[in-house]
Amino acid sequence: MFLLNLSYIKAPAVVEPENKAHGEWVRKYLADGTFLFAGAKKSGLGGILAVKSIDKAALLAILAEDSYVVADVGEYQIIDVDIKMAQAAFESLKQA
Repeated sequence: MFLLNLSYIKAPAVVEPENKAHGEWVRKYLADGTFLFAGAKKSGLGGILAVKSIDKAALLAILAEDSYVVADVGEYQIIDVDIKMAQAAFESLKQA
C-alpha cells in the first residue's frame, strides 16, 4: 500500500480555493475503494492518505487529477509500505 504525505507548498489562502475540488477527488477514490482513509494534518498544512496496493503508474495518474497538484499548491511524498503485521480488522492490508 502507499502512504501519501501531502504538504502545501503555497500559503493556506492560496490553497483554500482548491479545497472543494480536492475533497470531491478524495471522496471519489474513497468510494471506489482505492483510498483507504484520508485526513488533514492537525497543523492545517496538508494531509495524509492511505492507498491500497495499485500500480505506481496508476497512482501517479490519480495524483495528477488532484486539484492541489493541478493548481501547484501541494505536493505528495509517496511512501510505499509492505504491511507485514496488522490488527485483525486490517488483515486485508497485508501483502502476500
